[in-house]
Amino acid sequence: MALTPSLRVAIVGGGMFFDDIIGQTFKDFMRGGIAPGLSSIGMSHMAPHVAQVKIEPVAIGTNSPKSGTAGKIAAWFAHDFPEQPVKAHYGPTVWRDILREHKPDVLFVATPDHLHAQPILDALEAGCDVITEKPLCLTTGEVDAIIAASERTQRVVAVDMHKRYDPFVREMMGKARQKYGPINRVRAVLEEPLEVSTEIFAWAEQSNPFAYVGCHWLDVVHHYLQVKPTAVFATGQKSLLLNWDKHHVEIARRKGRDPATFKRRGPIDTWDSLDVAVTYHDGMRGDYNNNWINPAEFEGAVNQEIEIYGIYGRGFVDQQDRGFRETVTGDGTRTRNPTFGGRIHHKGGNLEVFGYGKASVVSGALAIIRRRILGESLASLDGTYPTAASQRDVVRVIEAAGLVAQKNYEAWKAGKGTPVSARLHDNGIEVVGG
Repeated sequence: MALTPSLRVAIVGGGMFFDDIIGQTFKDFMRGGIAPGLSSIGMSHMAPHVAQVKIEPVAIGTNSPKSGTAGKIAAWFAHDFPEQPVKAHYGPTVWRDILREHKPDVLFVATPDHLHAQPILDALEAGCDVITEKPLCLTTGEVDAIIAASERTQRVVAVDMHKRYDPFVREMMGKARQKYGPINRVRAVLEEPLEVSTEIFAWAEQSNPFAYVGCHWLDVVHHYLQVKPTAVFATGQKSLLLNWDKHHVEIARRKGRDPATFKRRGPIDTWDSLDVAVTYHDGMRGDYNNNWINPAEFEGAVNQEIEIYGIYGRGFVDQQDRGFRETVTGDGTRTRNPTFGGRIHHKGGNLEVFGYGKASVVSGALAIIRRRILGESLASLDGTYPTAASQRDVVRVIEAAGLVAQKNYEAWKAGKGTPVSARLHDNGIEVVGG
């Protein structure tokens, strides 16, 4: 009897959406394989070829044993799949222990933004394929190293760029040039709640709101419009988080909350918000506005919208307008977004997740199956998932925006306005002005 083909998956990092999206997606894979999710990415014709592939998580690793996160996740898997143990590991370079002990086929990287590159590189050298949370990394040097390693090892590096699979965004952006003609401008907003930067992430100083969520809109614009960035201008604000030692007290007073209950009470040296203007090779302008200080009382989990202007028309996708609202005593009016991570409780107790959050993971897993099990070439899969190479310009804009915003902030404090911008060349970033 032929052996059933399988992918052994290890996960490093708990991730903000682990229980809601990442972990639940792997539970769905364990129950039914990848085939049921293929229609969400327009690849259902591949179902007969991949339906028998088993996907088996074998290890989970997080940094500190004090938090117990890895153990909790392992127990969470064991609750539904006691016959398929997932081993918990801890340590600052926990992925290396996992790669050495388990020799997985796939490493899923859900570490903080600034800690993606090394696990990815180590996994590739160990013969693993990779699915990583966004952003791929934060510097051009890192992205070039990852692209080179992926090409040298002929392993997949898939990035969880789930906005690419949002059905509303996909419908608008996929037909934008056909409907709206030459594009003049794109305006994109994605705002995260204040608790992300003050309570959920201990590493907010190591990243910024543009890198964290602006990367989604950069990916959407670059992927669907096939534009190349040539110049970047950026400014940012440091009012709330840098003075968090004072402002959290006033916020606590307004909420009727004890200030001592905030996880972080000292200054947080990162951007409240970043406003980034990108000029593309064809003259198109992209305006990206991102923050992670949106009040918890805002009706949606996030505020997200994208608007595209062409010479013959325009399109607009707004999360609150296309979502549904409900009002619950004690919770107020809230906008829900089941198209990202909807949940179905089946008769008998099984839970299944659907939506574009899952679709992005499906696209990466399918690419790995096609490369690793079906023997397709890495080159033949290009364009079927968010590749490392597709993220090079995303990362370069992120890096340039950070450099420019900091220099403009310093110039503004010195009373010199905001005179700095950057030119993007294939081999580097040239900061000009100031």
